[in-house]
Amino acid sequence: MKHLHLAKLSSAVLGLAYWLGPAGADPSLAQKAKPEVIKTEYQYAAKVVCSLMLPHQDGTLAKGTYRTIVNMHNPGRKPLTIAAKVALSADFGSDPGPFSISPFKQAELAPDGAMKLSCFDIAGYFCPINGVCIDFAFLEGFVVIKSPEPLDVVTVYSARHTDGEVETMDVNAVQPRQMREAVEITPAEPKPEIKERKDYPSKESPAYGKDYSKKMCGGIANIPCPKGENCEDDPSDTCDPAKGGADCPGICVSDYSKQTCGGIAGIPCPNGKKCVDDPSDTCDPAKGGADCSGICVRDHPKQTCGGIAGIPCPNGKKCVDDTSDTCDPAKGGADCPGICLSDPTQKQLRP
Repeated sequence: MKHLHLAKLSSAVLGLAYWLGPAGADPSLAQKAKPEVIKTEYQYAAKVVCSLMLPHQDGTLAKGTYRTIVNMHNPGRKPLTIAAKVALSADFGSDPGPFSISPFKQAELAPDGAMKLSCFDIAGYFCPINGVCIDFAFLEGFVVIKSPEPLDVVTVYSARHTDGEVETMDVNAVQPRQMREAVEITPAEPKPEIKERKDYPSKESPAYGKDYSKKMCGGIANIPCPKGENCEDDPSDTCDPAKGGADCPGICVSDYSKQTCGGIAGIPCPNGKKCVDDPSDTCDPAKGGADCSGICVRDHPKQTCGGIAGIPCPNGKKCVDDTSDTCDPAKGGADCPGICLSDPTQKQLRP
């Protein structure tokens, strides 16, 4: 089995502090309970690399999907109270910002008991901070574990191409460092208020590339869309849930639920919109479905592109398959003409 060799990585942590707000304490978040103190003797620093909403593509690693699980086992005969925090990696020499290290969380580990931290547990350490939740596209850093007694700490790393099954896996035992420290655990709020969600890195970051200026949603992290938008499969990537793709990320598009058209009642669309088949239902007129309801979308005049002549689109537009013709490149059609669209999400409106 090939081993996953983790090179020294660098994430764009710089700037996270500005998304989360000023470093000063928020008076509304004043402590309401005295922190609990855990006396610890051992520290474990487990390296983590996590592709959450997108494959790593910022140049720190080969483009692909990376996952980490940190496993902890109590080999002793008495229960232990342990603590863990997350430290995100910053560029060498840069200011990491006050929010690059999460607060500690505590857990009870039974005798001979085991527990894990997955990539999504790790990302959850940053939701919320001062009322802000961070939706990580990808992250890397360390999980730091504190314990009063020695533990068995093992990390499991796996990686694959952006669309495919696992290709590499490695298991690594994390060695302890004896460090006596009293760790303070601030009691969590019963129902912390989430005021805002932020993308990390920002969509303007070159880490996303030119095709990721859209609002991401879904995926294995199940990131929600803003109110009034639905999460739909992203037709510009290679992960297709209709063809067995698992944990495919989606994109947020306008909520079509209030723009129903067609069907047995023949409901018309407003001026400037046209009725197309609703890709989210099971009624497909192309497969014999009768009186299928549709959704209203903006009616753009077609601008032909592609085809055997390779006609390009103007700047700011993208050539996609014309769903109204019978030539489908996904079904073996050759030299199919396309249409220029400024909104790539309309590719998914194939009946």
